[in-house]
Amino acid sequence: MKTISILCTAVLLIFSCQPKKNSMPEKGLEIETQHKAETAKQTTNPVVREIKTATQKIYKITEDKKSAGLSDISIAAIGFKSSEDVFEIKDCDPLTDLFTLDLNNDGYEELYLVTSGTGSGNYGNIYGYASNRDLSVTPIYVREISENDLKQDGDFYGYMGHDSIYAENNVIHRKYPVYKDGDPNCCPTGGKKILSYRLKAGEAGWILEIE
Repeated sequence: MKTISILCTAVLLIFSCQPKKNSMPEKGLEIETQHKAETAKQTTNPVVREIKTATQKIYKITEDKKSAGLSDISIAAIGFKSSEDVFEIKDCDPLTDLFTLDLNNDGYEELYLVTSGTGSGNYGNIYGYASNRDLSVTPIYVREISENDLKQDGDFYGYMGHDSIYAENNVIHRKYPVYKDGDPNCCPTGGKKILSYRLKAGEAGWILEIE
């Protein structure tokens, strides 16, 4: 009997030393899972904006944020007589501003979208859509900044991003700090430069160019 009692005591001691499984999730894991779910919700829910022109036409802009620095944007033209087109911009920088203007003074406002990168340069971009006498809408051609533009005699000499694009007095302006040779990204020393844009008719459509 004494031997049996000693064996029972040993068995109880062995089982009491086994680690217990925790049925509750760890606090850190719970917070991380919740954060991932909230981030996914933020990047998958489209943001919808509507803007009305002076002639009561409507542009419906939908931004699908695929990530913090990448978006898909669709533009629906509503109320135009001949067509109600939908335009797509895929894998672009996030939308930071939008406005309507009548840059060519024909009585019909265009739509302009401004996007900005999330990297160190925060480079801005312009997208435009012109009303053709409120019958239809066509994209506006905006020329990309080239290597020649960045040369000393180019329009964008000293440009390294960090620009702001805005409308003022029916004109689109781009303001940016000017970098001199050797300036670090944090500290441009060349002052500020402002470029203005005009809208003109091209052979196949509308062109937004620097004045």
